Amino acid sequence: MVRLLNIAMRPLTSSYSRSVALLLCLSGFVQAKSLAKRDDTFDWANLTASPNLTLAPCYGSFQCSRLTVPLQYSDPSVGEAQVAIILLPSNLSHDDPAYLGPLLFNPGGPGSSGVDIVVEDAALFREVLGPQYDIVGFDPRGVGHTTPVISLFQSPAEALEFFAPYPLNANESISSLGRIVAQAQILGDLANARAKTVVESVSTPTVATDMLSIVRAFGRDKLSYYGVSYGSLLGATFAAMFPDQVERLAIDGIVNAHDWYQGTSFAKDSLLDTDAALESVYEACVAAGPSLCPIFENSTDLVRARVNRLIDDIHLAPVALFNSSGTTGNVFGVVDYTVVVQQLLEMLYNPYTDALGFAQAVVQLEQGNGTLIFQGADTQNIDTLATCTFDSSEPFSVGFLDVEAAIECGDSIVDTRRTLEAARAEYESILEMSSLATAWYPLTQGICAGWSVRGKDHLNGSFETNTSFPLLLIGNTFDPVTPIENAHNMSAGFVGFVVLQQNSTGHTSQSGLSTCTALALNTYFNNGTLPQPGTVCQIEAEIFGPPTGGSSNASLAARGQGLGVSARALTRKKVTSRSTFGGRAT
Repeated sequence: MVRLLNIAMRPLTSSYSRSVALLLCLSGFVQAKSLAKRDDTFDWANLTASPNLTLAPCYGSFQCSRLTVPLQYSDPSVGEAQVAIILLPSNLSHDDPAYLGPLLFNPGGPGSSGVDIVVEDAALFREVLGPQYDIVGFDPRGVGHTTPVISLFQSPAEALEFFAPYPLNANESISSLGRIVAQAQILGDLANARAKTVVESVSTPTVATDMLSIVRAFGRDKLSYYGVSYGSLLGATFAAMFPDQVERLAIDGIVNAHDWYQGTSFAKDSLLDTDAALESVYEACVAAGPSLCPIFENSTDLVRARVNRLIDDIHLAPVALFNSSGTTGNVFGVVDYTVVVQQLLEMLYNPYTDALGFAQAVVQLEQGNGTLIFQGADTQNIDTLATCTFDSSEPFSVGFLDVEAAIECGDSIVDTRRTLEAARAEYESILEMSSLATAWYPLTQGICAGWSVRGKDHLNGSFETNTSFPLLLIGNTFDPVTPIENAHNMSAGFVGFVVLQQNSTGHTSQSGLSTCTALALNTYFNNGTLPQPGTVCQIEAEIFGPPTGGSSNASLAARGQGLGVSARALTRKKVTSRSTFGGRAT
């Protein structure tokens, strides 16, 4: 995907944005900024896998393990998988009555690394939740350091040949939709011919069972879990499969599991509030005034018209970018329709941090300068060029769009293969929900148009069950890809649930700073106390403007800020592409 960036859910939370980064590299599009990398000297290959939780020091103060589990739980004779696990140990002794055991996290995707999010944000989670838990992350099947990898391509060159022309927007050209379907058919054929057994072993029900294996390896019987975007689907799947093994389970930015497993209306229903989210940004611009919003006009209609006019202009006449002042070489590229539309969608994931930068980029692009839209709102040194690197280990794994397709398409209980005519009808139906479906479809249902391999481990149970502890479901008033209605639809099947609404725009509660939401999570995980039904949490931020304040209790405000930062980070970690206005996910 050679365009943009962040996601917490594709719903798409991550694999989408990482695909963007991959295609940027593969397409030869020179990236304007380097991607920050942590000091990573730990070699997972030197860590012996075991069916027991054998921990070794890693990444400074963390501990790591590779847990051996069946490749397919439905048929253990097929082989084994090795799940990469990391934890920041609790400060409490395991004999301390206050110690609550492992708390597992999943940052979305599908395709995001739980190892990475814990390495980068465990301290923030601890600030919010306290010392009672071991903060645990793991890489789901086919992701990161978990093996075996999904190996559809035999070399970077072969991956380049496949991914470089893949359209990131179904309206990019007259042939874009046809190419999406054709390449989806090739992707499905590659999966069937080269990696069928592995692809059959990465389903969401398989990963849910992995979580139970992880919990049991810790010597516990029940799961404590927080998942966002696609991670909400994983959590709901666990609750449906193992209702008696729920200790605490909070899910945020809810994916409609019924739609997901049916493989039909998921992409369409995800966009229920997309246009409302965009309107809320335009309304915030008008309310903020010209001093705070660079694209200010006297009405919401005029702001919308201004942005749409720019998109139409760029569709007809893309803008060239060339910078010759770099000390390490020239920076160049073309800012086209797909780039701008994707930026607009990505901005909706984190409008409180990214709307201003996007608006500034729009003004600059109106003047024929694509630098900001190319770099992203958080402008960085344009002299710094990113390099494309690939894992040299064999077999070669892209680890992006192939993983996303294997999970999303393989989870469907119905055949997702489509002719071009059927795909066109499906796409046009989704387009009725939002014009931004042009950027959403290629990386959701579009990639499933040729997929035939299904996961061997299936969902055993329904989403109507009485769990051993009630679930906490969280949704935003205007979430661009996981509408609040999903939370209400999913919650109806879980006895004793509570839906917490955060009155904000953005993807998952992580996109906005809310002391109220942070405290709800803290009390739920530590005391088992659910918010009152009907609770609506306000946030301490404005889309165009500085934070508006917080709690008078400094400690609670600190906890709220910690969660807000962590949440944004959780979404942003999935972003590794040329511009960074927001975070995406499912």
